[in-house]
Amino acid sequence: MAGFAYRYELRRGEEVIATGRLTHESALEVGERITISGRLGVVRSIEPVLGEQELHLVIQLFRESVDS
Repeated sequence: MAGFAYRYELRRGEEVIATGRLTHESALEVGERITISGRLGVVRSIEPVLGEQELHLVIQLFRESVDS
């Protein structure tokens, strides 16, 4: 299996602080904790991207990760 492809938004509150692409071995779920670029966050939404195989992923940073 090649994994699951995502386009992500890393958010601090309502502010988007980073975007990118990632591949994960297993499907992510809303509410799941994930670490991206050394920052811990939680998956807030997963939605299809029209005309693409990737999914749109929104990750909300945990408060502890903001002060780095």
